[in-house]
Amino acid sequence: MPGYHLPYFTAAAIGLYEKEGLDVEIVEPEPGIENVQAVARGAYDACLTSVAYFVQAKSSDRELAARFVFMVARRTHMAAFCVKGRQTATGWLPRTLEDLAGATLLGSSDSPFVRDYVATLREIGVEPGPTIDLPYGDVMDALAVGNGDVAADYLELLPAFETAAEPYGVRIEAFPFYNSGIDVYGSGLVVGTDAIANRPRAVGALVRAVRAALTATRRKPAIGLPLLEQRFPAVDARRALAGWHAGEPLIFGENGAPDELGQMDVETWERTLEHQAAAHGGPRLAAASVFDASFL
Repeated sequence: MPGYHLPYFTAAAIGLYEKEGLDVEIVEPEPGIENVQAVARGAYDACLTSVAYFVQAKSSDRELAARFVFMVARRTHMAAFCVKGRQTATGWLPRTLEDLAGATLLGSSDSPFVRDYVATLREIGVEPGPTIDLPYGDVMDALAVGNGDVAADYLELLPAFETAAEPYGVRIEAFPFYNSGIDVYGSGLVVGTDAIANRPRAVGALVRAVRAALTATRRKPAIGLPLLEQRFPAVDARRALAGWHAGEPLIFGENGAPDELGQMDVETWERTLEHQAAAHGGPRLAAASVFDASFL
């Protein structure tokens, strides 16, 4: 998701890392939980990752030597996508997540997006419809064509869904899970416990740089684009900006108060871990084992 990563190129473009005395190299992430595992074993100093991937890594290794130190997306990334103005299989014209009772869901039954969607609907008292088994790469076109009623994915991918729908002459709308009361964390900055213990000044400097980068990108979203395009030539600049704007509410919330950026608390972590266990299974983790708020 290039829009999600845009602020970290903004930080490089305007010297935020240097201001904090940091020499930062942005590298290709490892896939899935391997990103977190690489940080835990010291291969990298930090990574940006989803709560879902972190919890999966932590569940497979309860001694995982990594913690969240800054929560970038303080709301869940998850959203349901539907074709605007199209009724579901039950005859409803959806306007909220609650209107998707019985709607057919596109995606593989073992997809984490499908699992999260099903768990979320049940959490808000809505019975999900049947899943139409489909590879992830086929979901966007299948939704536009009408092979199913709904797809579940990250809110920041709304521009990609819209692009896929254009040839079919339809428009896509998204129903973010947070609008239906799902108050759980989405993704953030993870560092190794060794760095927390032995290089706390560097961790604190990185947290300050990330916070400043998010604020700077909100003011001038395009400022980091040249470095992003230089690093990833295949990036579509227009879609990257659209993805950033789609994800802004997850980062800044309703009022955009700068002192709330990155904040974490035990109560929200407990809700988050309960939601993750309901959606994906695995042990219920202790909130104290997954985050360190001392740098906020």
